[in-house]
Amino acid sequence: MERGKITIENGTVEVVFGGNTVWLSQWQIAELFNVFVSKITANTRSILKSGALRETEVMRTHKFDGGSVELYNLEMITALAFRIDTPQARAFRHWALRKMAAKSVTPHIVVHCSAERFLN
Repeated sequence: MERGKITIENGTVEVVFGGNTVWLSQWQIAELFNVFVSKITANTRSILKSGALRETEVMRTHKFDGGSVELYNLEMITALAFRIDTPQARAFRHWALRKMAAKSVTPHIVVHCSAERFLN
């Protein structure tokens, strides 16, 4: 499983995707946002309990020799960033909002004029 990576240094966020998302453990997310793992655990449970995100869509269990670890995707990491107030979480929120704004697409409207012609 290609997991990807997120780093935040001096307010600059760098995201290296593993496939189409990033998968981090609670420990990695806690380190990323500079909080205790217990804060990530509590907020993760709260987000899942509220139904805002579905565990089956945002969590994977990665097995390795001697154990396993729960990994959370970019959607959960972003949700956590909006619940945590540290400089690192704020930097990540700004990065996420800029990425969402950059992906905004102007909708195209197609008007059917006749059987042979379309206007765009």
